[in-house]
This record gives sequence, structure tokens and C-alpha cells, in this order.
Amino acid sequence: MDTKEEILEAARKEFMEKGFQEASMRKIASKVGITATALYRHYTSKEDIFDAVVEPVVSAWESMCITEEIRQTDTARKCGLDAMWNDTEQSRMIVDMLYQNIDAQKLLFFKSKGTKYENYLHEIITKIQSATLNFMEELEAEGMHINHVDDKEMHLILSAQYSAVLEMIDHDFSYEEALHYADTLALFFKEGWRKFLGF
Repeated sequence: MDTKEEILEAARKEFMEKGFQEASMRKIASKVGITATALYRHYTSKEDIFDAVVEPVVSAWESMCITEEIRQTDTARKCGLDAMWNDTEQSRMIVDMLYQNIDAQKLLFFKSKGTKYENYLHEIITKIQSATLNFMEELEAEGMHINHVDDKEMHLILSAQYSAVLEMIDHDFSYEEALHYADTLALFFKEGWRKFLGF
């Protein structure tokens, strides 16, 4: 493990214990066995270190938003809307993504106050909402009846859905428990979404 990797591992532990705001650069340096001055040669700020720790999971979320929009809309176009609604892959994919790097996910969503990521869940939900509205416009243009929904209502329901998913890592559910409850949430919200959106 090189010095940068040691710094990131020490920082991960410090951020997990104290959150971004209360984490100490001096303590991170001490855990690595270097001076604070030496630490700043590798990373210019505490936020730079936090960015490096959470970057893999941020990239995973960004990729998921893009690939899932394509996959789900393609499923609907090729196999029909029922096939899209009955798809169970997304909930498992999200659980897999969360549990591949659970500490970084916890940092991103629960310990990032004071960083550019403190409202990251809102950003993700906004992307998902935009993709959903674009698909609804496509369906409506093809002559399908679509319920016109209030943006705030949609954002509220999406927030409830994704907050519930994140509760599983916040409360340290096992991977097996998370898979089970993700299916429960998918079933619950699927029926609500179909009634709410009208297709």
C-alpha cells in the first residue's frame, strides 16, 4: 500500500467515526505516520481527501442513472410496459452497488455534511425524475394516456423510495436482508407508481 492509499484508508476510518465536519487532518496524518504538512503535499484539503474516498461510489451512481434509464426504457419499447414494471433487476443492482463499497456509500449519504455531496441524494433523485418525465413525454406523444403529475409530488415520492433503500445501509442490514427488503420496497412502490403515473 502506497502513501496515498494509506491516507485514504486512514481518512475513511476518520470520516466514518466523526463525519466530514469533525474529522481532523492532523489525526489522519498521525494514523499514516506522516506530518500534516506532508499530508497536504498529497491532498490540498480535507474535502479533496473526502472526494477521493467517495469518488468510486459517486461514479457508480452516475453510471447507474444512465444505464438504468437506457435499460428500462429499452425494455418498455421492446417488450411492453408490463415487462418494465415487472422487472426485478434494478432493486438487486442497487443493493449490489451499495454493498460493494458500503463504507463509502455511508460517507456519501450520511456523513458528507459540509461537502459538495451533502445534498447528493437530492441530485440523484432529480436525475431520475428528469429521466422519468422524458419517458412519460415519449409515451404521451405516442398517444398513451399519462397522468400529469406535480413535480414536487414526484420528487417527494422518489425521495421516500430512495431514502428507504438507504436506510438499509444506515442500519447495517446484512446483504441478504437488503436483497429481501429491496424486493419488498420495489413491490410496494411499483403499485403506487403505476396508479400515480397512470400507465
